[in-house]
Amino acid sequence: MSEIADGGNVAPEMQDKLSERGTTIRRQLILASLFPLAFFGLLSILVTSVALYQVTLRLALERNLAEARSAADDLAKITTGQSFPSSNDISGILHSLNAENGSRLYLVDGYGRLLTGSNPGLMSLPLSNDELLAFIREGKSTSRLMVSSNSGDEAVISYAPLPSAGGGIILEDNWTAILTPASYYQMVLAGLLALGTVFSLYMLSLSIGRVIRPIAELADSAILAVPGSVFHPMTEQGPVELRDLIKAFNQMVIRLAEQQATLRQYAHKALLSQEEERQRLSHELHDGTVQDLVGLGQRVELCRSEMERDPELARRRLDELQGLVEQTLGEVRRMSNALRPTILEDLGLSVALQALCTDLEKQMPYVRCGCAVSGEQRRLFPDVELAVFRVVQEALVNIRKHAPNAVHVQVELAFREDDVQAVIRNDGEALPDLDVRSLVRTGHLGLAGMYERARLFHGELKIVANPSGGTSVTLLLPTVAE
Repeated sequence: MSEIADGGNVAPEMQDKLSERGTTIRRQLILASLFPLAFFGLLSILVTSVALYQVTLRLALERNLAEARSAADDLAKITTGQSFPSSNDISGILHSLNAENGSRLYLVDGYGRLLTGSNPGLMSLPLSNDELLAFIREGKSTSRLMVSSNSGDEAVISYAPLPSAGGGIILEDNWTAILTPASYYQMVLAGLLALGTVFSLYMLSLSIGRVIRPIAELADSAILAVPGSVFHPMTEQGPVELRDLIKAFNQMVIRLAEQQATLRQYAHKALLSQEEERQRLSHELHDGTVQDLVGLGQRVELCRSEMERDPELARRRLDELQGLVEQTLGEVRRMSNALRPTILEDLGLSVALQALCTDLEKQMPYVRCGCAVSGEQRRLFPDVELAVFRVVQEALVNIRKHAPNAVHVQVELAFREDDVQAVIRNDGEALPDLDVRSLVRTGHLGLAGMYERARLFHGELKIVANPSGGTSVTLLLPTVAE
């Protein structure tokens, strides 16, 4: 659990938006899946219908041809010589052959004339005379899908010759009647495909719900991750990608909570440091400048009373006053430079850094602090120059506070084409912990402030402890010359 700042609840309008967003995603995905499913379903029905049509036609042609040949063989057994049996005998045979399937049989002679048929009322053939003569001239069994001249509908018409009698048998089956069972199966297939499509969409909806649910929970958690609330890490669930996303979100919120806690500590420490600095300035003004001004006032009064009585003594008093005034001015200038370095504004960054090195040597007489400048010196934007100055200043202050055994300090300033680099090296004691959060917790606000100044100007600050002893501070800031 992580606390991330000062609470709040999700508004009902936001919850409605989340629900609407989930519904919209589900609807869009289902609609996007419906088109290919319907397309491939219709394509499957079409392909299956065509295949079923072709198979049914082939089987019907083969079946009718076999029945026509069977009828021709039975009739051939009762024929004598080149003459046909009587009409009554032929009709009886034809009726017995077709009592079950309702097909129509016709007996024709070698000239294409109708002799008799399975139905007494049949007076015409389903073929034109030319088509029939073409069958007779071929002299072999055949079966085709044709338009019947009797009904005008499609029919499977088969022809089987009677070699001994010189004629043949014609078998006619209505194609619609043959196709009716196949149409039933087509309807069953279409229904199954429709049912399969609906079932696929239902399963897709369930799968989408499994994906959307963790995303919605993730969105809810992101909205609830407001300042002051307690964050409970989400359970990693769903596909691998979602689990990775939830894991990254948990880590992100935890890091944000840690950063916010660090910022609050930094702000608190900064306020304390500011108050301490104000207190220090107040003490310096009270104990130094104010006391000097009081002494000046007293000496002025003494000079005024001694001007006429002892001019020589008054002159000595005035000399003392001049020394005290110069001392007071020096203290005021020192405090003013500490608050806002005028030397930086007047003479530039290089001279200001050299002045910092000189001040360090005055405060630590046993230290040799050198300042080296490379590159083409130029004025930079004031805020960039101030950032470099403050970082170098803080680095030298840290040397004085935390590395009192340092003997050699080197400040290097490099003006480059697109950036400026400042390096501060010392041979004193190295810093043991350089983590910013640890610096804030332990009260090293100066070092934390150096990092923050570098980030503020999109720069980089590195503090490296040298293996042989000492520490190197490297500041790199992108810059544009004025």
